[in-house]
Amino acid sequence: MPWKLVACGSRTTAFNGWDKGRSDARYPISLLLVDAESPVSRGIAEHLATRQEDQWPISDSDEDRVHLMVQVMVQVMETWIIADVPALVCYYGKGFREEALPSAKPLEDVLKYDIRHALRKATKETHSGRYHKTRHAPDLLERIDPDLVRKRCRMCDRLFEVVDGLIRAA
Repeated sequence: MPWKLVACGSRTTAFNGWDKGRSDARYPISLLLVDAESPVSRGIAEHLATRQEDQWPISDSDEDRVHLMVQVMVQVMETWIIADVPALVCYYGKGFREEALPSAKPLEDVLKYDIRHALRKATKETHSGRYHKTRHAPDLLERIDPDLVRKRCRMCDRLFEVVDGLIRAA
């Protein structure tokens, strides 16, 4: 069975697409992947069900079907992007300032503000211009090396482990 990855846009659009997909027989495996947006102190499904801005009715969902880009102190997908510095250097080219990026391992220990600030600072003098989520992130996410990201981001590793298990079971 072929896999279909669907980037849905906003988090609400992503949730709505996932919610429809999980009850559609054409999609036996449907996973939700969104930014945490705030610190996570409970299970992932409970976090998304109780987060003021979301309040999604998913508390009964299997935790293996709901994933967050990151969940410790960092709440943004840019954490995964900066985990692969060589991909950033290749994408942005001349003017990219690698030294502006945090070197922490795991990257999920770096604060959300610091991730975004570092990425903007590292890219501000490049031909592509300062990092912009909707203009740059889709291309960057296609270029990053999952193995590098998995080594520096626990939630990415969790996602890959779950997907691998689902593929083996299917």
